[in-house]
Amino acid sequence: MIVINAQQLDNFVWLDELDYSAVAEQSERALNGAQHIEKTIIPAGRSINLYSDFEAASVFNPLFEHANTTLSQFEITIRGTVFNVVWDHSQKAVEGTPHTHFSDSAPTYFQNINLRLKTV
Repeated sequence: MIVINAQQLDNFVWLDELDYSAVAEQSERALNGAQHIEKTIIPAGRSINLYSDFEAASVFNPLFEHANTTLSQFEITIRGTVFNVVWDHSQKAVEGTPHTHFSDSAPTYFQNINLRLKTV
């Protein structure tokens, strides 16, 4: 279960959960040819991309509004683990396509919804 801003997101999945390296490495050669390797844990900056195929506007609209008004960090919960995150505004933080276009009417459903966040 995923929870953002007290909103439970039952149909979302974490797309890039396993596409992440938590360690940075740099290596160089010394003058005598020996290799020197440095490694460190990366404490923040992990991307969290959440995706859903289809959601009602009552799910999509609050997320869209939250992304457009929340510039500071906040907490999300994914399967019981709490992450401190910010919306990733370097790209579209919340993206979705209306399922059906009606003349001069607000969409009732959205498809291909992407939520882009980064850990802090």
